[in-house]
Amino acid sequence: MSTQMIIVLCILAFMVVMLLTHKLPYGVTAMICCVMFVLTGVADLKTAFSGLSSSTTLMVAPMIVVASAIGKTSLIHRLRGVMGRLEGKNGIFMVVALCLLTIALSQLMGQVACISVMLLFIQTLDDDSDLSPARMLFLVATINCIATSKIPIGMGATMPGTINSYYEGMVTADSLLGITDYFKAGILPLIAGTIYCVVFYKMIPNGSIDKSQVKEVKDQAPISKKDEMVIFGVFAVIMAGFMFTRQLGSDITNVLPAAGVLVFILFKVIPLQEILLTLTGDMVWMIAGMSVMSTVLGQTGVGELIGQTVLKILGGNPSGLFVTVVFCVVCTVMTNFLSNMGTMALMSPIAAATALAGGMNVQAVVLTCCVSSWFAFVMPTGCSGAIMAFGIGNHNAFKLMKFTLPLALIVMIALIIGINIFFPIYG
Repeated sequence: MSTQMIIVLCILAFMVVMLLTHKLPYGVTAMICCVMFVLTGVADLKTAFSGLSSSTTLMVAPMIVVASAIGKTSLIHRLRGVMGRLEGKNGIFMVVALCLLTIALSQLMGQVACISVMLLFIQTLDDDSDLSPARMLFLVATINCIATSKIPIGMGATMPGTINSYYEGMVTADSLLGITDYFKAGILPLIAGTIYCVVFYKMIPNGSIDKSQVKEVKDQAPISKKDEMVIFGVFAVIMAGFMFTRQLGSDITNVLPAAGVLVFILFKVIPLQEILLTLTGDMVWMIAGMSVMSTVLGQTGVGELIGQTVLKILGGNPSGLFVTVVFCVVCTVMTNFLSNMGTMALMSPIAAATALAGGMNVQAVVLTCCVSSWFAFVMPTGCSGAIMAFGIGNHNAFKLMKFTLPLALIVMIALIIGINIFFPIYG
């Protein structure tokens, strides 16, 4: 093993520890790795910071701004109005409506924002009814986990690009995810998980919520009709562009979100300072840094070394079903004790390296990891949504396992089936 490979493995080990412990923001960890590549001579300055100008970063960063803008429109207020009209309803109708509304909001905003909006309605429910606030809060948080960014609109449109940044430097362009690939991999777990939640929601313990922890949840001030028209117009053009990537070319479609942000600035739809904060957020730095890490792993041969090692552990020539089961189980367990984004960032390069070493479909193995990284509803340590649900709802993780463990098994089985249907491992 060369000195260069040893250095890369040491830097990779540092990244793994930081991702697992989250002692530093993900973006800071990624940038430290980029700086270390330069200081140790593993990569030149241009390569080490190429992620900041990669097509993925330039597409995802402004798309986050556009998706956030959707959350400011009257669409959210209308959904709130729908929730208000549901007040007083009971039984299965209310449960189905809450699930559908959560799925919709989960495509337009992050976990905390989605659950905060739903909390505005949930906290008004009767503590003594079957649809108590604590029970419905955990239901909403669970649906949010399995639904987040699964449909390629809003925040959902950024997920394939985010995942690509984790391993794009190791593969050719035809192994990267398209705009609908994450949707195809995640749709069966979403359907199966939602049906389970609707049928078995009464297995979630009843109770009240700690309203002191939601006192800061407030509605945003409505924006003007002109600004709303601009936001919807920009969003429609970007979505249309994504759907016609083959005809327009990837360069055109990747730059559309940036053009949309410039339109927001010119029409003063969103304050410039808010846009700048979003464009320089932790997620953007992480995407840029992980893109460089994948490039270095590919160029130095460390990625191949990792792939061959994992392949030997799997048995040298494992079946496609076995591969999906192993990666699905490992990522599901990891994400319930670590963060979902950390699990995705850590496991995606390993999945890609294993697939390359074994002649497998890279998209299939990576998608198995990334979809299962969102099954973070069994323990309160997996994601921000789970933290809110367990904390505000005063839930005990062990008492909830009669609901969460069967659900975890169901969505895992659905994912494994879906992957082998839409993305055969050796296809």
